[in-house]
Amino acid sequence: MIAEALKALWEYRLRAILTLSILAFGITALVGILTTLEALRGFIAHKLLGFGPHTFVVTGGDIRIQVGRKKMLSLKGRDLRLWEVNAFMERYSLAGAVLSRQVLVTYSGQAWYKGRKTPAQVRLFGVDVPYFSIHELQLAQGRFFTPVEIKQALPGVVIGSAVAQELFPHESPLGKWIRIGGGLYRVVGVLSPRGSLFGMNLDMECFIPWSIAYADAATPRVDVEVGAPSVEAVPTAMQEARKVMRQVRRLAPRQPEDFSLFRGEQIADLLLDQLQLVTLATIGISLITLLGATISLANILLVAVKERTQEIGLRMALGATRRAIQQQFLGEALVIAVVGGGAGILLGLLLGNGVALYIGADFVMPWKWVLLATLLSGGVGLIAGYQPAREAAQLEPVEALRYE
Repeated sequence: MIAEALKALWEYRLRAILTLSILAFGITALVGILTTLEALRGFIAHKLLGFGPHTFVVTGGDIRIQVGRKKMLSLKGRDLRLWEVNAFMERYSLAGAVLSRQVLVTYSGQAWYKGRKTPAQVRLFGVDVPYFSIHELQLAQGRFFTPVEIKQALPGVVIGSAVAQELFPHESPLGKWIRIGGGLYRVVGVLSPRGSLFGMNLDMECFIPWSIAYADAATPRVDVEVGAPSVEAVPTAMQEARKVMRQVRRLAPRQPEDFSLFRGEQIADLLLDQLQLVTLATIGISLITLLGATISLANILLVAVKERTQEIGLRMALGATRRAIQQQFLGEALVIAVVGGGAGILLGLLLGNGVALYIGADFVMPWKWVLLATLLSGGVGLIAGYQPAREAAQLEPVEALRYE
C-alpha cells in the first residue's frame, strides 16, 4: 500500500511537495521553539545558576525572587540554625548523596588589590569542600579548598574570572591577598568563565570557607546544598531531605513546613515564564499552519480523486474492494503527513539545538515534544485524507469507467 501511495504521489509531486512543505514548516516552528526552551531551561538551571541537574537546596527563612516589578517566587520560613544544619547533615543517609553548607556573606561587595578594585557587584559565599563538585564548577587556575582549610577557618578564597581580570590584568592572582568587604583573603583558585544571567555577572562570585563566613557574618544564614547520586534519584533525595528536616525541627505530621526545598529547574521555569507570550504565539502560529496544511492536503486528495476516477473504476472492476480504495487514499495522506512531519521534526531539532550550541547549552532531545509532533502529523494525515478516501470508495465502478 505504501509503494502504491508513493507512486501515486510522484505523479502529483508538485502539489504534494507544496503541502509537505507547509506541514513541515508548522512542525519545524513547533518543535524548534519547544526544543529551544528546553535548552534554555537546562542552560539557566545548570550553567548560569550553577545548579547541576541532580542538585537541590534546603533552606529556611524568606525567599523572594523578582524580575522587574513582577514577583516570581515568595516563600516564608524560619532561618536554619547551625545546629539544625549539622543535625540534618548527620541524619541524612541517602546513599551516594553529597552535602555542603552555604553561607551568604555579601551580595553587592567590592574587591580590592593594590589600588585596583572591582565594581560593587561581588557576591561572596562561604561554602564546604563538596560545594564545587555539587555545582559542577570548573577551575581555570589553582585549586579548591581542602578539608583542613575549612576546619581551621583559613582565609582562602576562590574568585570568579571577572574578579581576576579586574584585579590582576597582567599577573597571576594565585597566592595574592585581596580584600572583599571587611575581610582579607588569600587567592587559592580562579573559576572558569560562567557567563551572565539577566544582567547578573556570575563571574563576579567568590567563595571562602563557610567556617570563616559564619564566624564573620553579623546574622549568618546557612543553607544546605544536596547533590543526589543521579537525576532519577532527585525526587527520592528531596523526599528524604523533607523527612529529615521535619524530624530535626520536630514538626508534627499536620504542621506546615517552615523550610523550603527547591531545584535550579524551578527557578529556570519561573524565568522562562517571562517568555510565555512568545511561546503561546509560536504554538498558535504552528497550529494555524498545520490547519492550513490539513486543508491543502485534503484539497489535493479531492482533486486526485477526480483525476483518477477511471483508475479507481478499473481497480474496482478488477476486484479491488471499497475498503482497499479507501485505504489507498488514506495511505497517500499519511505518507505526505509522515514525510512532512519527519522533515519538520528534524529541522526543528536542528534549529533548537543550533540555538543551544550558540549559547553554550547542552544538546537537547525533547522526546515528549517529538512524540506530540508525530501525533499531530499523523492526525493531519488522517483528517485530511478521510473525506477524499471516503468519496473514492463510494464511486460506482461503471460510472467511474465512463468518467472523462
